[in-house]
Amino acid sequence: MFCVNTLYKRKKIIIISSIFIGQIILFSVLFSFQAVNNFIINYINFPISKLISNISNVVILPFGEFFYAFIGIIFLTFLTLILKIIFTNRKNLIKRIYQFLVFLNVIYFIYMLSWGVMYKKETLSFDKSKLVIETKVLKEIYCSDLEKAIEVRKLISENDSMTTVKFTSNLDDYNKEFLKLQYQLKNEKWLKNYHFLKNPHYKLSFISSIQNHLGILGYYNPFTVEANLNKFNTDLKQPSTLFHEYGHQMGFASESEANFLAYYLGTYSQNPDVRYSIYYKSIFSLLRAIYRSDPYFVKMELDNMYPQITIDRKAEINHYSKYDGKSSEVFSELNNQFLKANNDEGTISYSNYIQLVYYLYQTKKAKPN
Repeated sequence: MFCVNTLYKRKKIIIISSIFIGQIILFSVLFSFQAVNNFIINYINFPISKLISNISNVVILPFGEFFYAFIGIIFLTFLTLILKIIFTNRKNLIKRIYQFLVFLNVIYFIYMLSWGVMYKKETLSFDKSKLVIETKVLKEIYCSDLEKAIEVRKLISENDSMTTVKFTSNLDDYNKEFLKLQYQLKNEKWLKNYHFLKNPHYKLSFISSIQNHLGILGYYNPFTVEANLNKFNTDLKQPSTLFHEYGHQMGFASESEANFLAYYLGTYSQNPDVRYSIYYKSIFSLLRAIYRSDPYFVKMELDNMYPQITIDRKAEINHYSKYDGKSSEVFSELNNQFLKANNDEGTISYSNYIQLVYYLYQTKKAKPN
């Protein structure tokens, strides 16, 4: 009887393990067909995410962090029980492993339908392989954005090199801006498979202090459809971060696409704080891209940068350098590997973001006035 029970339990382990492997294969095959992706996204993912968003928006607190904590507790409980059984009594080992594998199967299934599919869908309708980036054009974009950054910086109060710039508007103001600006995307026919947010909302993370040390400005929780912000971000970082996380809520999964969305919408904003946050990030992203082919140009620009922007940059560096450390480096690398596993380009390079900004510039340039 004991042998029969043991064989039956081991058979269950094999079955549930096979289901997990089967899920990986099944999703890989299904997501290779764009028609399937479009159906899942438009008829399953978006409708469910809207429903969950309406529910999670009722709660002011970051509900998703409780969910993550709950998942973490379950995971650690299983791990502790399995290790305890291994080193003491192995009587219930197979049973615990089976339960743990069931748990993994459920989480993996929910994740793939809620977020994994978003990395596989087509968001851009132009062929990026035919896009040839010229340094001289990147410099044009940089100079244009720098001019706009200087213009809007003059509208913002002064600060010294040890104090980060202070904005008069707040997150609620940026939220209202995004609600209006998102419909600008209708003008760009080369963007697809996203949805507009009827009631965009943000949450201030409970673990903001930890995020500081991990180098996290904000994150999107696909399980609870929440945009969670680090409440200790500088004023300069907050508008672009909020728009970025809302980009994820709209269905732009990759970091580059979310960054581009923030840039695209932010440039249309009537709020000077939003525009400066966007252009500030843009000019230094463009300089990093230009550096590959013309480091001398970048050095000259940094040495002769508009004084207030230089002061802001020094203040930002001073602020965030307090939290630099090994934990930040480790998390950055782990996040980088996660993004690459989902066909994203990772955190080390945002070259795709530059490609999108480049394409937008060329598209606008080609349009007749």
